[in-house]
Amino acid sequence: MVEITIYVEGVMSTNPSVLTIDNSVLFRESFHKLFSQKLHPENFDLRIVPFGTVTQARRKLDHLKKKGINGVLLIDLDAPKEQKNARIENYSGYNTEIIFFMIHEMEAWILSQTDKIEVFGKNEDLTRKKCDEDISNNPLLKGKHPEAIVKPSSKLDTIFRQYFVVSRKRNGKERKTGKRYSKTKDAPKLIGLLELEPLTQTFDEANRMIDYIKMQ
Repeated sequence: MVEITIYVEGVMSTNPSVLTIDNSVLFRESFHKLFSQKLHPENFDLRIVPFGTVTQARRKLDHLKKKGINGVLLIDLDAPKEQKNARIENYSGYNTEIIFFMIHEMEAWILSQTDKIEVFGKNEDLTRKKCDEDISNNPLLKGKHPEAIVKPSSKLDTIFRQYFVVSRKRNGKERKTGKRYSKTKDAPKLIGLLELEPLTQTFDEANRMIDYIKMQ
């Protein structure tokens, strides 16, 4: 059995009290569920380690090297795909073969499968607005490759607000507002709904990472 650690950027919060153990555990379990679709547990012992921001990337690479751990790093590129090579140069001195990118951000993966956003809405008992409109036809997404979407986390937040409503009580009165996207609370649940096969067909880096792990 191949043992491999996957460090994943994505769990982040400016308020440490928001980042609970449950958030981190759910994030780890969701990515494990996703990657296990191609990396079967009988053959791969996957250890998913979420971390907050890309500023910690070198620390994770140092840890892998120092401890001799078989692992990879999956981080947001936060830039167009054309800038991947320039970004890789920032990690000269490290084994760059184990660095893989989500372009522009992890949320591009979610936006690539809008049907899962619909499932998420139903699972969370969210009230659906514009019931006759398919999310995939939204002008923010239609006709665009997911990797070409700038700031996909912001776009996903807009999608949420446009299509889902939540009820909140304030001063004893119920108020309905558009649902806001939360990276710490919503992203893990959404990632756990994704299908890996279409994901690897859409994103070269996802496919490259799976292929790399299979060769270990």
